[in-house]
Amino acid sequence: MADTTPFITIEDAQINAALSRVAEAGGETGALMNEIQAAMLFSVQRRFETESAPDGTPWQRHAPRTAKARAKRKTHGRSGGTGPITPKLLRETNRLYKSISGEATKTEASVGTNLVYAAIHQTGGTVTQYPQSRKVKFRKVGTQTLFAKKAHKRAFEKPVTFGERTIVIPARPYLGFSDEDRATILVIAENHYSAITDGGLS
Repeated sequence: MADTTPFITIEDAQINAALSRVAEAGGETGALMNEIQAAMLFSVQRRFETESAPDGTPWQRHAPRTAKARAKRKTHGRSGGTGPITPKLLRETNRLYKSISGEATKTEASVGTNLVYAAIHQTGGTVTQYPQSRKVKFRKVGTQTLFAKKAHKRAFEKPVTFGERTIVIPARPYLGFSDEDRATILVIAENHYSAITDGGLS
């Protein structure tokens, strides 16, 4: 995986012993590692669906103001239709979720993403938006000047300058290792070892 992502190394004596036993028995470690990465990939994807960290802690919800704004937004589908923005955390565009992938060699299995912004969602942090100016559409309603949609017939543009601001991104860990992951890997390793000793794999 690209080095722009959070990197977590798992050192677990029980798992290392189980993997070594398969290798020493003459097992195909490439197939073993490929099955492990597939299981870990599924585990990470499940965290997006359940919106929880590896230890089961729920991800921090959107601030009320953010949640309200996103509930009003629409997203354009490939077919040309529109639908509501998904309320799922870290799933507004699904880009991060879809970027999660797994890799395996004969000696290791890994799961991660190559997106530059992935790390800040894993660990949390702050983002500084510097001052910027752009044209914004407005409309008149009586004596009030309100924001207008692009398609509004009576909309007019005005240059607006936005000052610098700092955005706090809460940590929403999706990569990690849980007790359930450990149990899954141990079962996979045991199945491979049993198949070898029973003459099914070599």
